[in-house]
Amino acid sequence: MKNIFTVDLEDWCFIPENNPFIKKGKEKEYIENLYRNVRIILELLESKKIKATFFVLGKLAENVPEIVKEVKIRGHEIACHGYQHKNITEMKKDEFKKDLELSLNAIFSSCGVIPIGFRAPNFSINKNNIWALNILKEFGFIYDSSIYPVKYYSGFGRKEISMSGFVHDSGIVEIPLSCADLFHFRLPCSGGAYFRFIPFDIFKFLLRKINSHNRNFIFYIHPWELLNSLPKNGINSLSKIRKFYNINKIEKRLNALIEEFEFCSIEEYLKINFNL
Repeated sequence: MKNIFTVDLEDWCFIPENNPFIKKGKEKEYIENLYRNVRIILELLESKKIKATFFVLGKLAENVPEIVKEVKIRGHEIACHGYQHKNITEMKKDEFKKDLELSLNAIFSSCGVIPIGFRAPNFSINKNNIWALNILKEFGFIYDSSIYPVKYYSGFGRKEISMSGFVHDSGIVEIPLSCADLFHFRLPCSGGAYFRFIPFDIFKFLLRKINSHNRNFIFYIHPWELLNSLPKNGINSLSKIRKFYNINKIEKRLNALIEEFEFCSIEEYLKINFNL
């Protein structure tokens, strides 16, 4: 079974909430670090002939279009991650539309692609802002991959939805983030912090368990998880753990993961499973 490999193409220096932690005059260093991390991911994928889906932050596409262009030239799917990395739970409809417009324009200018897929920052689509899917449909999107089929804090997830891909009433295909079913409890384990915090052998066990239920595993990673350029000064201890824990092991784990499991892009998954 082919699983799905996705990258949330963003970096701390393009997210406004991190402005207090960004050191002035260090912008070049942050960009060089981003290049390094993206190229490591691209080379790893190329080594196994994997085509992935890159959810591109509009502000990143606007500031470093050459990175997005390189991802496209390497044959990966370009999708949308919004413009300013603001949670949709904090937006009204008009603001969300404006954010999408800015993001789509920046992405198109960087690589000539009009994305068909969307992922909300911090997976921030839930039952209270399901209107976002109708707006995505309005803008011509075909699929969304923003929802964990579990609920454990406000603004995150929907425990009532399917753990497999399905079509919303809006007509948008949902590619839900992966959860493993353990003793009737849905354990989120799709990637990102889960990939760093869950012991690797257990992570692989959960992936196999999801596949054993005939479900494709949806993996995601951020480039900064290979080497985080965010300054540690001023960040509280809990955030520091979340942002830096096990970063030194990620490249090795990625190598092992793609060695053992097959992966493809969401675009390829849709062709196989939804004839799109």
